[in-house]
Amino acid sequence: MPENTIAQVPQPDDAVVGKEAGAQMLATACAARDAFYATLGAMDGDVLAPLVNPAFMGGPRWPSLRQAWRVIRRPGSIVIASDGLSDPFEDDDDVFVPRGHLLEVCIEAPLAAFDGQEVAQSWLFDLVYQVSQNVADHGSIDLLLQRHGSVSMVLDLQDAPKALEDENEQVGVLLGQGAATLPPTFDTPYGEVMLLIITVLQPAELAYISGAENKAQSRRDLAAALANSPTGHLSVAKRPAVIPG
Repeated sequence: MPENTIAQVPQPDDAVVGKEAGAQMLATACAARDAFYATLGAMDGDVLAPLVNPAFMGGPRWPSLRQAWRVIRRPGSIVIASDGLSDPFEDDDDVFVPRGHLLEVCIEAPLAAFDGQEVAQSWLFDLVYQVSQNVADHGSIDLLLQRHGSVSMVLDLQDAPKALEDENEQVGVLLGQGAATLPPTFDTPYGEVMLLIITVLQPAELAYISGAENKAQSRRDLAAALANSPTGHLSVAKRPAVIPG
């Protein structure tokens, strides 16, 4: 091979080439995701989306560029779920690869947690928005989940309940898969997509992770303790901290 020849990177077997084929792949992926979200509850007809795409202002680029979130209403609770992290990737040569980041993220909270606010104006939406952007920016959260079982983050939220803020005025969250009422994955014609559940942490729980020698194990232990707690995976501002023994 001549020295100035650029080697072609092989594409996955399920990649497609061309705008028309890519548009069909995107439509198929969106339909599969919508069908899954509809099994969780009653979806609002409109998605939540920024007026100006953050990717145009230096923010992380989502796989198909579009950024949106679904509001899913259940008896006594609301789920807010990202809608686009698992869109097909498109490269500069119009090659489309399905399942994007291989995951979507969601948060579920009791109706009372919204305190009568519109979902888009709530601190809970700010939380899932920021986690979604972190996932898009990182690009390989799925590998961390497969290796460690869960991932934790700290976020600067607007109007977060003071009870959730640590000494740095930040809020901790735990990301994991699977709950009593939320499955760990959903199917698409292109394969499984992970559904990551965000649970907001009490400051003492965040400190438990931060102070642990084996942080991966501390997150696993905390995830198990939360699953067995009265609130489970639900994000609740005021609840007793669950510290594994």
